[in-house]
Amino acid sequence: MTSPCVSVAIHPSLFPEAVHARLRASFQTRRIHGAFHYDTARRAHRWMQVHATHSPAVTADDARSIYDQAARESVVGLEPGAWGCIGLGCGSGHKEARVVAAWAAQGSSVTYLPLDVSVPLVLISREAALAQVPNLTVHPIAADLTDVSDLSAVIDSLLPSGAGRFSTLFGMLPNFEPEFIFGRMASWLRPDDRMLFSANLAPGSELEAGVSTVLPQYDNPETQAWLRTILEDHGVLADAGSVQFHIEPVPGFPGCARIAADWVVSRSSECVLDRESFFWEPGERVRLFFSIRHTPQSIELGLRSQGLRLTQSWIAGSGEEGVFLVERSGGA
Repeated sequence: MTSPCVSVAIHPSLFPEAVHARLRASFQTRRIHGAFHYDTARRAHRWMQVHATHSPAVTADDARSIYDQAARESVVGLEPGAWGCIGLGCGSGHKEARVVAAWAAQGSSVTYLPLDVSVPLVLISREAALAQVPNLTVHPIAADLTDVSDLSAVIDSLLPSGAGRFSTLFGMLPNFEPEFIFGRMASWLRPDDRMLFSANLAPGSELEAGVSTVLPQYDNPETQAWLRTILEDHGVLADAGSVQFHIEPVPGFPGCARIAADWVVSRSSECVLDRESFFWEPGERVRLFFSIRHTPQSIELGLRSQGLRLTQSWIAGSGEEGVFLVERSGGA
């Protein structure tokens, strides 16, 4: 009998000391590291509820269709054979599963590497892919993408020798500053690699008006409850403040804007991490979350700045979601 156990590779970025240091810094600086909204089963479950209720990629036909189309068309013309599909920030893995299925449909031998900061989510992503391709080889990885300088070595250790690399980066662009994430994309891509990534876009021709249009996808009771979870898990009561959203510019990067959520303290609170307490006073603001809404122009600017070439794109009719295929300039 095969063992019912599933192996998950845990990168040192998620060893207890590293996680504790990031969490402590989050409470000290009053800027919560984004990973902590997904890393436990409870927080991951609440995020999945938010995603299912408010994400156009789930709720809107035109957004769903571009992911299906991109999955099929992005592998056309690539040599069949051994490929690794690396799901960076895989979340629940439903978009990644479409790509894996597209590879399998053209007869390639695919190894799937779902990678996320959340162990529950990499396991859910594994199940989503196996539902599409039952005999798929899957090696889940738990890692924090903000602290993985050896990603290529990690991937090489889990892929067959000589396998090509096709990465996905769905839903991650909004949660990183543009300079950081475009720089990381360039460092992850080798000359013959390809990456399929998505971006939440500001619809219409006016940036501020477009971002205001999509604000209700964030400023709603379900999202507020999800974002409070990290605080509640460390002793901050739900009635000790409120989650407040606002829109702000992204300095040095025209063509996009940031939707930000702050916890605004209304009465003195104690946030507890092990035996250490952090005290927040009325009027203080704790940055819980941000999501950067791009435009096609800001996407192209970020890619060009890192020597990356956009080869194909798919934009939803609403203008709220985009999927982009990229490679290194001069690459295959």
